[in-house]
Amino acid sequence: MSDQQTTAPVDWRIYPAAALVGAFAGLVGAAFHALLDQADQGRDLLRTLLESAPVPGWLVLMGLGTLVLSAALWLVRRFAPETAGSGIQEVEAILAGARTLRWQRVLPVKFVAGVLAVGSGLVLGREGPTVHMGAALGQLATERLRLDCRQGRSLIAAGAAAGLAAAFNAPLAAIVFVTEELREHFEFSFAALQSVILACCLAVVVSGWFLGQGPSLPMAPVQMAPLSALPLFLVLGVLIGALGVLFNALLLGSVRRFRALREGHAFLTTSALGMALGALVWFAPDAMGGGEGLVESLLQGHQGALFLLMLLAVRVLTTVGSYGAGLPGGIFAPLLALGTIGGAAFHHFVTWLTPGLGLSPEIFAVAAMGALFAATVRAPLTGIILVIELTGANALVLPIILTCLSATFTAEGLGGRPIYSLLLAQGDHPAPSPHRPERRVLAAGLILIALLGLERLTVSAPEDAPTTPLAGMTREDSGAPTAQSSRTTPSGAATPAPAPASVPLVQDQPRFTIQLLTVNSDAGLAAFAQRHGLFGQVRTLKGRHRNKDWYALLLGDYATQAEAEAALAALPAGLRRLKPLVRPLSAGTRLLPVQAPPEPGDGSRTSVRPEPDR
Repeated sequence: MSDQQTTAPVDWRIYPAAALVGAFAGLVGAAFHALLDQADQGRDLLRTLLESAPVPGWLVLMGLGTLVLSAALWLVRRFAPETAGSGIQEVEAILAGARTLRWQRVLPVKFVAGVLAVGSGLVLGREGPTVHMGAALGQLATERLRLDCRQGRSLIAAGAAAGLAAAFNAPLAAIVFVTEELREHFEFSFAALQSVILACCLAVVVSGWFLGQGPSLPMAPVQMAPLSALPLFLVLGVLIGALGVLFNALLLGSVRRFRALREGHAFLTTSALGMALGALVWFAPDAMGGGEGLVESLLQGHQGALFLLMLLAVRVLTTVGSYGAGLPGGIFAPLLALGTIGGAAFHHFVTWLTPGLGLSPEIFAVAAMGALFAATVRAPLTGIILVIELTGANALVLPIILTCLSATFTAEGLGGRPIYSLLLAQGDHPAPSPHRPERRVLAAGLILIALLGLERLTVSAPEDAPTTPLAGMTREDSGAPTAQSSRTTPSGAATPAPAPASVPLVQDQPRFTIQLLTVNSDAGLAAFAQRHGLFGQVRTLKGRHRNKDWYALLLGDYATQAEAEAALAALPAGLRRLKPLVRPLSAGTRLLPVQAPPEPGDGSRTSVRPEPDR
């Protein structure tokens, strides 16, 4: 930093400008987030409605996927080609003075095309578009206030940081990200740093006003890892670091292949991608989407090792395929989901190696989440702070640090480079010579068939799974479990039957249940229960997170986790496809019954019976 930069007078207009940029970045980020949430709910509702449609549901989704992705690609290529991909590498080039920021085009195209691409179910994150749109707001303020280039770059960096803070409700991680990832192009002056901090704070305040406060991916409190277990996190970091290098290579190759396609062939390939997207949303929903819901389910439940490894392979391929298409979307959220899956799978290895250690899978999942980000983006401080802010896992600071450190060293030792540096260099080079797209389309089809086969394999019951009826339940001809009047303990003594699921139930002691699904609206619970013949057997647990109501559909009541896992394995195939999980219930938890759908004309609209006064 030169003396001239250090002693240059500060234009105090930059501070209110940074506050306004942060506030508007929070507003845009909240609107973007809310629309993507609505798109997620819309996909689930559409799948539910199409199950009873006269035409195959997967065929309808394939057609819709083609239309949506083609529209997004047309917007990007017609109006703002720079909005393709994450946008973070674009911001780096702008701060370096290598490119200009056309905010008039970036803001609308990134928003609309981003909603179409990410909301369709592609494995993309919302943070890339919000960072790019935040930077565009910084450029807008610079032009309106006629600030000089140095202060303009500070506002662009502040807007980018505010976009990231609004995306994950993580202001500290956003501040560190600018100083760590953009350090080569960010001017470390007092005014610049204060502008970034101010913008991040205002962005989180505004987005939190609309979406709610608190961690985006909260997890239950976990025990601290003993010091004797810390070497395991170093091993985990080595594995995650190698995965990060592999991921970067695959992602860069995917971008290169798509860039080599001619204009017409690009739309043909995107149409094929849309058809694959629709089929995967129907047959393998866990393989698609940004992954926030998947991360929450993995942090709350226990999945088999085979399922986790297959899901990891599937999501790596769908992530690189989604990003390579050149549509707006980030990779932060997919990376966090991949790390969570890898950490949960590593827990099975630890359990097999040291069964008496007793560490929960959430510890490894959270540590791996930050490690994969650190190995791929090569921003370990951001990865550490981001994971802690996302999950609230303050007790896991040391394991997260060690895993990120080991992963970063491994990625460096294997010759890996930061993903955004690779993408920036790729964009500066001319597109490779065109290749025949037919081979790409055929390869995509073969990969799709393989992924669907893997998904069908993972939803099948394992060979050693119990085949006896559920404890306390019996199977009817419909294939749905039905509650019995009593339950028999291992000693053979009959215990009183649990309260019927048609009345509210308050747990008097810790229990376990099977969580079939979680939705943000109660409208589909009754229809789902009716379709699967579950009335009188399921209850719902209503909660509130980030100013949104959510409803968990719960089946069964079990004294031990082993009973619940045996019951889960014996569920009908149609219910196992939902990827249910075993969920603990603390004493005092109040469960509400799911009410039958109202008869036409009775004026009732809710499917959850209100709680009676106590």
